[in-house]
Amino acid sequence: MFLFTIKSKVNRKSKAGERFLDSGGAYVSCYISFKDFTAAEKLAKLLIREEGWIPEKRFEAWKLQKQQMRTKKDKQYYAEAIKYGYCLVFNHWPRDAKDADID
Repeated sequence: MFLFTIKSKVNRKSKAGERFLDSGGAYVSCYISFKDFTAAEKLAKLLIREEGWIPEKRFEAWKLQKQQMRTKKDKQYYAEAIKYGYCLVFNHWPRDAKDADID
């Protein structure tokens, strides 16, 4: 299992663009249940695109094990990725945030 954090922006032409008009972007936590790192990262980016977002930059990449999950939410996301093969968690910021353009 891998966890990628990928900065993404909403595709304004997609359904997500209509739904998230006020979103300046999101850090997407991608839990991917896959053995190969490169393939898992490609899958994460593909899944983000399917949700109507445009992946921009990967910030973090971790190899995870079940015993590393401490919080109830982490355990929930991990379990969902095991069951379905992946779990995406979008952490949005507003379009007019002062630091929206700063990495």
